[in-house]
This record gives sequence, C-alpha cells and structure tokens, in this order.
Amino acid sequence: MKPKYIKHLQRQGKKLHVSQIDKNTFVVESVSNPLASHIVTVHFDREGKVRARCTCPWAINRGVACSHVIAALEYLASRKGRSLSFWRTEREAKRQRHRCFYLAGNDHDEGVWITSRAA
Repeated sequence: MKPKYIKHLQRQGKKLHVSQIDKNTFVVESVSNPLASHIVTVHFDREGKVRARCTCPWAINRGVACSHVIAALEYLASRKGRSLSFWRTEREAKRQRHRCFYLAGNDHDEGVWITSRAA
C-alpha cells in the first residue's frame, strides 16, 4: 500500500531517532509512542531497488515507506553527505534531475521513488 501523504511521512521521519545495529538493521523510535521502537531492515539490490521491512503496524499490513523506513534511509544517506526526497510517482522523481531509487513494495506498482542529492 502506497502512502497518500508521502511528504508528511518524510517530515516525520526526519524527527525520529535512529540507531544502527548492523549494516542493514536499525532501531527507530516509534511515532505514536516515544518509549517504543521499531526494527527496520534495509537491502539494496543491483537494479537500484531498495527493499525495506519494518515492524510497525503500517508496514506489517503491506504498507510501504512508513516514517521508520524513511528515517532509516535518511540516516544512511546523511552518513554519506546526502539528502533524500520521497515521491509517489516516477515522473515526480525524474523531474528533480537527481539520482533515483525505487523503494519496492510487495507489488511492483505499490512502491515509492527516492531522489538523492548532496546535503
């Protein structure tokens, strides 16, 4: 399920605290309960697709690009001096003229697009 308000989730994700456990695993604080956390795993494939899983209810119910996944991806990008933006369509992302990635959902048409630029 693709989120309708991706920019709202992007703003929420930037406010969340992220701790990296290993190369692909992160602990991200919960939006609804600051005393709780969610586990996010991120994998990059050779085709430029990003696959991420989260333990939050949205992600468990087939949602893609929850604020926790966005926070983990932003954390990774910031370590490389990059900043990310998230887009609902490929057209919106390509219009930015930055490097593009696809955050894949369970179904090919359910993912979101990510652009990366120097921070």
